[in-house]
Amino acid sequence: MKIPFLLLFATLTVSQAQTKKIIIKADSPSAFIKEEGERKLSWNLDPKTKPDVFITNKSPKGKKVTFLTDRDSIQIKLKSGENFDFVVLLNEKDSCFTRIKCPVIQNFSKLKPEIHDTIPFVLSEYNNIIFKVTLNEKDTLDLKFDSGTSDFLLTNDILKKLNLSSLKGHSFKLGNQTYKEQAIYPVELSGQGTVGRFGWNLFDGKIVEIDYDKKYFIIHSSLSKPNNEYINLDIEYTHTLFCIQGRLQIQNKAYKSRFLFDNGYQRTVMLDKEITEEQHYPKENLPVLKKVILKNGKGQEVPVLTVKNEKLFFDKLCLNDVPVQLLSADNPARFKTHILGNEVLKRFNTILDFQKNKVYLKPNSLWNDPYTEG
Repeated sequence: MKIPFLLLFATLTVSQAQTKKIIIKADSPSAFIKEEGERKLSWNLDPKTKPDVFITNKSPKGKKVTFLTDRDSIQIKLKSGENFDFVVLLNEKDSCFTRIKCPVIQNFSKLKPEIHDTIPFVLSEYNNIIFKVTLNEKDTLDLKFDSGTSDFLLTNDILKKLNLSSLKGHSFKLGNQTYKEQAIYPVELSGQGTVGRFGWNLFDGKIVEIDYDKKYFIIHSSLSKPNNEYINLDIEYTHTLFCIQGRLQIQNKAYKSRFLFDNGYQRTVMLDKEITEEQHYPKENLPVLKKVILKNGKGQEVPVLTVKNEKLFFDKLCLNDVPVQLLSADNPARFKTHILGNEVLKRFNTILDFQKNKVYLKPNSLWNDPYTEG
């Protein structure tokens, strides 16, 4: 029996790490990293990368991370903006320099002059939030805002037409703000009427107001607390995206879970197969509304069954008889979560506060509109 170099799950703080060199051992290059509340992720030990960096999900409260090899385990607590360095000694000879990094929390609330940029948008019949965006001060592109992604993504078709020499170092102008030195990520498909999309992280540290009544998208560097007409929900950051908590209800039984906040998804709610199975969600007993084949951003076909869910709650707000989609394949989000789309989200005037890490929702004029799946 091998005796671990460190005690299993010994908790180490950053201050401890700064005073001594931490070494753990491994006989296999296959390791695992687990963030609190998330699944284990595979990690390959590589002595050639110095350091090999793992970046945690954004977290205003800090992160607890466990690193596991076939011989040792350590547990690390990090605050926002902190790093933790250690060495994994592989096969008693190769030093694998490893760093766990917790991202800095951005906050532009003290910015002078303040930013309050009001940008009109088009809400398409397909629930896409579409903007005119200027690329490199010359090309005007129709892009959609997609809170279920990050960065700038353009379709392969438009990239062929633009004939760019590189996918790095570009500028995008949205409203009065210009985002410089941006990388472009190619995708096969985008929403109807668009040639690409941009994600939530462009506004990290700011506040975004989406007014579906006036068709205004307002970027704030600071904003007073919304009034009591809004409910507020905590943001949970995961896999570079963010979720909120909600609950489905059937015959007075609640099924609470997290929902990926994804207004780039054009439909209502896509239910995670693993979550519904774990919670014994009674999908077999619900009325079937539609059977379709959808395509994801990679152009892959995804079979989907739509059924009628009785109630959908976010805090005290309740939507009745919401059509929900049941996946027969793996979740396209690639982690356990339901996916909340813009056929539901458009019914709320919304404030995304990436400073206090809150989502504020208030029913708007679209609240009682019929669902397209119905």
